[in-house]
Amino acid sequence: MMKTFYGIVEDRQDPLKVGRVRVRVHGIHSDDKQLISTPDLPWAQVILPTTSAGLSGFGTQHGLVEGSTVFGFFRDGELCQQPVIMGTAAGIPQSGYRETITKDQLTRDVEKGFNDPRKLTVAEYDGKPDGPNPAQAPSRGFGLTTALDTAPKIAVSREFSYDAKGSKIENEIITESNLPLYPRYTDRSDLSVLTDGSEEASIEWFKQRDLAPNLVAKGITSRIPTIKSPAKPVYPYNKVIYSESGHILEIDDTLDAERLAIEHRSGTFHEIHPDGSQVTRIVNDSYTVICKNDEVYIGGTVNVSIGGDATMNIGGNLKADVSGTTDITSTKNLSIVAPEISLTGTVVKLNS
Repeated sequence: MMKTFYGIVEDRQDPLKVGRVRVRVHGIHSDDKQLISTPDLPWAQVILPTTSAGLSGFGTQHGLVEGSTVFGFFRDGELCQQPVIMGTAAGIPQSGYRETITKDQLTRDVEKGFNDPRKLTVAEYDGKPDGPNPAQAPSRGFGLTTALDTAPKIAVSREFSYDAKGSKIENEIITESNLPLYPRYTDRSDLSVLTDGSEEASIEWFKQRDLAPNLVAKGITSRIPTIKSPAKPVYPYNKVIYSESGHILEIDDTLDAERLAIEHRSGTFHEIHPDGSQVTRIVNDSYTVICKNDEVYIGGTVNVSIGGDATMNIGGNLKADVSGTTDITSTKNLSIVAPEISLTGTVVKLNS
């Protein structure tokens, strides 16, 4: 008979790198790590959706992290040694990791089961139940293999300018007071605040995608268009993927505010607006290489503002057909060097 379970993921560092996780199961495993520590939990196979081939490097991986609540079954039945995970259960995490029979919540603690067990460094596992050769299992010569010093970090601030100074990202500094790290917060939905844009944090995030007008760079007025993100997501129509370090993918079907957006944690983003317009901001350098032909058609006006120098190297001929007036203004010297110069038309006036 199949035995189902709910449990908490405590380790995802599968030595075989096939996506297994260690899971502590409610009703079967104790939270006392002297009885069963995280490295002693059985590895659970994770079932992926049919959109992932799960073969030869095709498809995607799961997104489970330490602290994820999962649902599954034991394929060995009552022996309970071969767990299989079918899915996750998002909810509203409480401040405590479990309740006693008197409804008291037990404080989250890396030393207790059903919690994210990661410490600041691997060395801190030594002499603890999650380290190698612990007192309760002295013959086990291995323990947890990673800690938070090598885990992804959220950016607590990011700075960028429009005057060629580049960008700067400041990562969070994790201390003992942050442990356990996951869940990141309690008493609100596990879904990203960007799914509905109703909280101050998400509104501020969307504002950071706005482009500012008339910025002054090195004494030159740069012509930056005024473009605001049209993001007005309404739950449950904005599908958001938010990664551990802060990357974002959005597929927003909100009526009259339909968007696609991809954003790097640095502030570089690409967003397609409801009318099909698109905005791209790159906070540092950009490189484009086209190995054959390129053709661009623009039905309207083109404005190009360059704050620094510009160089154009052309290996072949250059031809420019202009239907209207051509104006060239230079505040400094203008040089034209060629073996032969041909001018056709009437010279009206030359000013020295």
